[in-house]
Amino acid sequence: MVTDGEATTLLDLFSSSAILTDHPENASYLYVLPSLPLSDLLATPTALSTQSHTLTASLNALAHTSYPTILSLHNTSSALLNSLSSLDTSLNTLLDTALPALDDVARTFREKSGPTVIEERQRTRVVLEQYDKLRDLLDVPVLMDTCVRNGLYAEALALAAHATTALSALSTVRSQGGGGDGEPPESDGHTPPLPLVSALQAEIASSLHAMRLLLLGTLHEPGRKLPAFWKAVQFLRRMQVMPESELALAFVSARIDCLQNALQAVERDAGVSVTTGDNTITGNNTADREKEMDRRAEDVARFLKKYIDVWREGAYDLVTQYTTIFLERSSPHGSASSSHLPATTPLPDPVIKHTLPPTLLGLLLPTVKTYFGRAYPQLAPLATQLAYCSSATARIGMDFRLLLSPVITHAVIDGFTRDMHTGAEREWTTTLARHASPPSGGRSTPPSKWLVSTVQPLPVLSAIVVPPSSAAHAPPQVLTAFTPLAITLNTYLRALNRLRALAPMAALDGVRDALELGLARGGEALLRYARAWGVDTAERDIVRAVGAAYVRVLVPFLRRAVVEGVFGIACDPDASKKEEGDSEGGADKQGSGASALRDIVGNWEGWLLETGT
Repeated sequence: MVTDGEATTLLDLFSSSAILTDHPENASYLYVLPSLPLSDLLATPTALSTQSHTLTASLNALAHTSYPTILSLHNTSSALLNSLSSLDTSLNTLLDTALPALDDVARTFREKSGPTVIEERQRTRVVLEQYDKLRDLLDVPVLMDTCVRNGLYAEALALAAHATTALSALSTVRSQGGGGDGEPPESDGHTPPLPLVSALQAEIASSLHAMRLLLLGTLHEPGRKLPAFWKAVQFLRRMQVMPESELALAFVSARIDCLQNALQAVERDAGVSVTTGDNTITGNNTADREKEMDRRAEDVARFLKKYIDVWREGAYDLVTQYTTIFLERSSPHGSASSSHLPATTPLPDPVIKHTLPPTLLGLLLPTVKTYFGRAYPQLAPLATQLAYCSSATARIGMDFRLLLSPVITHAVIDGFTRDMHTGAEREWTTTLARHASPPSGGRSTPPSKWLVSTVQPLPVLSAIVVPPSSAAHAPPQVLTAFTPLAITLNTYLRALNRLRALAPMAALDGVRDALELGLARGGEALLRYARAWGVDTAERDIVRAVGAAYVRVLVPFLRRAVVEGVFGIACDPDASKKEEGDSEGGADKQGSGASALRDIVGNWEGWLLETGT
């Protein structure tokens, strides 16, 4: 039996052995073993030996039957140990070498690329924050272009104002944001504009420029009236693209250009010409030439009537529109439409107002002066139309009646002179030339063959005078004895009757001078013919009678018919005697026609005295 001392010694022995050291799981069995009875202890070696043989046999059997699994398990364990060893080595390398290198590379990347990435991230953030506004702004140019094309100018200006405000706010946000997170703006305090802002501003400016061109084009459209012009000018004022004086000048220039184009179209469509001379008027006799001249005069008068109507309407509208738009500040249109304008719009340059009437009259009076004489004898209705036109423009401060008087007077004198040259003078010259210088040659026609009537006796020379009591409109009967003079007188009377339609008092001297000049030329030609036949005793009395009828009857009657019959001025019965007795200084006061006629009459009277034997 083992005592407690021995058991303790035995336990210490086992504890100090390698059994417990190498196999800690046997410690519990060794602690229980001393407490077993002796029989169990004696039987323990046998049981352990038996169990050992059993386990050995089992292990041998297991090794024999499961040796492949054991070998695989061995190989796997070895590979696992190698892998764990390699993993340990790799982890040590990662911690000791790779991670410090990665940290250095990351630090270098942040130092070199950090500001760029941060700035890009800042831009992206700003874009995301302003996304809705940017999307609206990107649609503004297209919407403005659509509004401008459709004439919605108020909407286009509203879009432009909205876009300008939004772009300014966007630029402010960018300038306040600086170059990145936590970085200040540029040191010089100036931030360059965003490319998007510059592009949008350029497109908006292009649309506004197109709108300005369309509005200025509206001022050049001929069919527009005051409301359209008022609207266009108001939008141009709101755009503030030009000062008030320049805007007024642009308006006046555009409307004058439209008026000038309209007048040129009337002149072009009429097809009249002032280069057509009197020599182009052809005809076998005076009546045919007068019909041709009347036809041309009607064409010119029709053109002038339309020309004056177009000018009157255009000038009246222009002055009225300019006054309403630029000079009247208290009109209802201004209070309703100029809410976006400054409180006080400056007046345009007064030079425009002062030069406008002369400019408009410069489109009328030169053309009237050029064509008015060609419309003779259709001047009376044209003069009436011009008077009405002047009265109409006088209501807007453009009265030009004083300028019409010399134009009408000159046209009447010029038309009457041309009428005389084409009619009476040409008829008498042609007749006299046919008999004085026959085309077939030879001697001229004797006076008895063509100068006197075959049915009336030749009156005595003393009876060839104008009766003192005769009326100014009654032709002298004595001229019926001289057929060519009677025909010539009728031609003169037709010209005077055409003159009566419009005979201004200022034209008296010019008309009378033209008549006297024509009579002087006719008397001179007749005197040359008379002198050629004055040596023939048989024909002398005839040419003397014809000459006396010309200078003593035809000339005084026509001079009285002009002064008293056409212009209604009473003639002095002794006027002819006074004129004959005028001094040389008094003759200078008269016209060239009166002087020439006085010389011819004197020559005739002298020749009559010479041949009066």
